[in-house]
Amino acid sequence: MQNRFPRILKDTIPVVASSDDNYAAPLSVMFVSLLENTSSPELIHFFVIDGGISELKKSLLKADAKTYGSQVTFLNVNNEAYASFPTKAHISAPAYYRISIPELFDASVEKAIYLDCDLIIKQDIQTLWGFELEEYPVAAIENISSSTYKASGLKQCDYFNSGVMLINLKAWRERGISEKVREFKKNHPELICTNDQCALNGVFKGQWKRLPLSWNMQSGLYRHSPQVDRLLKSETDEALWEPAIIHYIGWSKPWINPCYHPLEGEFRRYKDKGEYATVNIIDKNSLSIKNRSRFSLLKKRVRQRLWQYRYLKKGYNLY
Repeated sequence: MQNRFPRILKDTIPVVASSDDNYAAPLSVMFVSLLENTSSPELIHFFVIDGGISELKKSLLKADAKTYGSQVTFLNVNNEAYASFPTKAHISAPAYYRISIPELFDASVEKAIYLDCDLIIKQDIQTLWGFELEEYPVAAIENISSSTYKASGLKQCDYFNSGVMLINLKAWRERGISEKVREFKKNHPELICTNDQCALNGVFKGQWKRLPLSWNMQSGLYRHSPQVDRLLKSETDEALWEPAIIHYIGWSKPWINPCYHPLEGEFRRYKDKGEYATVNIIDKNSLSIKNRSRFSLLKKRVRQRLWQYRYLKKGYNLY
């Protein structure tokens, strides 16, 4: 077992993720994309909260990091704290483990980046690290969805997506935020429609630092909606055409065949650069896909092709 309270070297950027064995391969691809696109990969220290990753897949994660001069440390969380929390579809128990991040580090570590596994990093992560948190406990990006926020009782603009977070660990510890989030999850089921995201938003209640949309470019931007239309066009354009982080939200993942995201090829681009280059990790038997109507899937395919055509016209190098 690794040290549960790691310290880090000065100038090191701690990047935290959480995974079980099923998400370890996408996690590795995300790591490769991050390291490929940062100017100083040796400053990156990955911390993976281990939700049951096999030794083989751990070795592949370490090998990918070592190739770029980075490193990986595996952390263990007290999973009993989340044993009663519900899981479903593509959401497994490790999705809750990010709540414990401030409790897993030495008090000298005051800031960290959290990233979901279903991301591709296209710009230098040091830019994200450089955003000032000021007095805020977390910096994030508004959740682009027409309905997810509704159960929380919050305004749409006050509800953030928890897949990309710049976390003020010091503030979380001082305010006991991790325990507050766990208690909110248990005590307010009527305000929750997601795993931990609604609970995080329920605790912060809109008091979080807003980051540019491009640092969590979500699939909802591809659809016309009142939420998207009220956003600044300059910001949505930057997110769509020059995404810093691509987030494959929902059931349509690039390691599931078929995938309907216009930029699904970005996943293959970085898979082909890492330890999984020769390993088939594509799932062709997703129940989520099978449960969709043919008409629904046809609409998704048409939308995908239209957006890919637009990307090509903009000069984007599709993979």
